[in-house]
Amino acid sequence: MAKAYKAKWIIPSDGNIYEDCALIVDEGKVQEIIKQKDLNPDDYSLLKDFSNSVITPGFVNLHNHLQYTDLQVNKKRDLRAKLKHLYTIFKKHYFLAGISKKSFIYRLANLLSQYFCMTRDEKIASFKKGLELSLLNGTTAVVQLSKESKYFDLLNETPIKTYLFFELFSDSQDTSKAEFRAIKKKIDKLQNQKSQTTYIGIAPHSVCCVHKRLFRILVRYCKKHNILMTLRLGESQDELDWLHHGFSDVDLLNEFTGHKKFEPALTGLSPAQYLNELGALSKQLLVSYGNFLSESDLELLKQNKVALAYCPRISDNLHNKKLDFDKVLQYFPNRFGFGVNSLAFNCDLSLLNELKYVNKGQLDVVEALKYLTIIPAKILRLNNTIGSLEVDKDADFNVFELEQNETYKDVLNKQRPQHVYIQGKRVVKRGELYNCTKK
Repeated sequence: MAKAYKAKWIIPSDGNIYEDCALIVDEGKVQEIIKQKDLNPDDYSLLKDFSNSVITPGFVNLHNHLQYTDLQVNKKRDLRAKLKHLYTIFKKHYFLAGISKKSFIYRLANLLSQYFCMTRDEKIASFKKGLELSLLNGTTAVVQLSKESKYFDLLNETPIKTYLFFELFSDSQDTSKAEFRAIKKKIDKLQNQKSQTTYIGIAPHSVCCVHKRLFRILVRYCKKHNILMTLRLGESQDELDWLHHGFSDVDLLNEFTGHKKFEPALTGLSPAQYLNELGALSKQLLVSYGNFLSESDLELLKQNKVALAYCPRISDNLHNKKLDFDKVLQYFPNRFGFGVNSLAFNCDLSLLNELKYVNKGQLDVVEALKYLTIIPAKILRLNNTIGSLEVDKDADFNVFELEQNETYKDVLNKQRPQHVYIQGKRVVKRGELYNCTKK
């Protein structure tokens, strides 16, 4: 039998607001939204009354590095870990001498050093915690970026819908060919093993960390197999300097990570122009950040229907600069969503906090929720199953409890939901994890 969930307001991300209604769910799918006065209790195996609450679809997070969740946690190091830590300190001093410790390049190198020192078990635990915190914040679908496949089994087991984008790096034609052969083999293998809620994409890290040869190979491969691609674009001033001059402090970071110095295919171009020359701009592309993109760059991305993963808090933290929210709305209408990156450079994994950080009245609650739900679901091409509470879609939804004097508009002031459901199954109950495995 079906289940009914009553709430004062339901905002299903279809442009409507339903008052004094109930969400009807059967076998993990949304059946309908009906008036509470029309409910017949005998028709339902469960009649749950959330009273003065708001029900919304589950949130979709477009940029995550969940493996870095516990990076800042102080750990006891054994001898092997201590030696690895000393090695990374020496390596940083050797390759990054003279670089300010407050710079983006140094801070990124420091992050990679800390991650390198973690054991496999610590990395797995860190990743699991990231998934759990995502659920607690109402996120029911995530984009996860990593070059490692060790997290694949974990993603297959979690109820969260996950788009796993494999990060790629290359510094020459030879390494480009080797990287592509490796990722193609990995994708072919994992496509046969993935669950129905796990999806796979490709993530060349950035224009200054991926050789032109690999970019061109990946563009053809993604178009042929209809695979989504994501990358960082216009993130830092170092990236712009590298594209303009053919060198920047990015070269030091590449050397630090074991890659040789290489130059852009063409110098003097902006980030979007460079991608356009490589044939990479299309509606299959999701770019992140965009902090240093010019208006001509933004217009070029708009013309090619490129989508944006907007990460404003981490941009201000790392670069003291973010893409202005008014420009995001102007150049990416119905083509952007939010990302939190990780706890390494962010204070929490709340998409609501990311939205509140930049939304100063430009979006009302109905429109704002669309950019946390149905619009990023469309970007990931998952809108047939998630993103809104429409008939036959998965019953992934959040429940926000309200104070007596609050209305549905106050949902944007909340930190996180009290209850989270995925496919009609409760995974968060009163702010705590609740039976959140597939089995």
